[in-house]
Amino acid sequence: MRISDFMRAALFDSEHGYYRTKNPIGKDSDFITAPEISQVFGELLAAYLLQISSTKTGEISLVEMGAGRGTLLYDIVHTIRKLARKNNQLALDFLGRSKLHVIEINKALQKIQREKLADFSVSWHERFEDFLPSTRQIFFISNELFDCFPIDQFVYTDLGWFERLIDSEGKLTTGDFHPKIQIEAPFGAIFERSYAAQNFMNQLCAALKTKGGVAISFDYGYSKTEFANTLQAVKNHQKVSIETKGCDLTAHVDFGALDKIAKTHRLNSSLITQREFLLALGIEERRKNLPEENQAIDRLIAPDQMGELFKCHIIWD
Repeated sequence: MRISDFMRAALFDSEHGYYRTKNPIGKDSDFITAPEISQVFGELLAAYLLQISSTKTGEISLVEMGAGRGTLLYDIVHTIRKLARKNNQLALDFLGRSKLHVIEINKALQKIQREKLADFSVSWHERFEDFLPSTRQIFFISNELFDCFPIDQFVYTDLGWFERLIDSEGKLTTGDFHPKIQIEAPFGAIFERSYAAQNFMNQLCAALKTKGGVAISFDYGYSKTEFANTLQAVKNHQKVSIETKGCDLTAHVDFGALDKIAKTHRLNSSLITQREFLLALGIEERRKNLPEENQAIDRLIAPDQMGELFKCHIIWD
């Protein structure tokens, strides 16, 4: 079986898929994300969205895809509401011309999101294409979305590139020769490609080109191709074997490949580390006012924690 087929079945099966049925986020679950670590993450992203909105006109559809427990969208809109109550003109303007959307396939998470976002008017959609007909200018946000897309792997041998497959016992094995892959690499190198992520990026960029707006995505990955096996399984905050049942399967995101797609659509783009993004928005100043968030902020921006591994990919028309 191809790795992508294995991941697709394990993660997205309509009845038993990990991302269809389980709440994977939290201290008592399998992993934790940046918005759950500190509210400062959402607060700074709110400030950035307000800056962007000030340069654009027209109605806005603020949409988060794969919204987890709803924490990020809540923190963003709650922050903007607080500013609006203080008569901040940017915040008042943003709220006046924005509608909120969530794209979510997980019914368990959607229930949690509805409870978390009960004070806001939000429309839910299962797929990106379901969201598009009702939208205007798009302000798209995602956190740890692209690492969920299935990948395929290829290994370089003295005979060329061969695809890696998963056998009946869930072990990686060598499969068919792929002569169309023409990439120079050292012997034993592993090349990962996510056709699903690239297809979605094309869809997202086409929508931005047509409707206008911005897309901001955070995830762990690399800006230049790294010839390594990054496929991993996580359960209860620990790495486990990929054949373990009921675990999260992910791989590092090839942001370099995704950024090339944005450029083919003639969109503007920026690819920086999460650390660079948050520092530029003043996270150290925010730390001074929230000493209780000191450790959490370290986790978000420290180079040996999330700061360098996580990237921020911004695309705009």
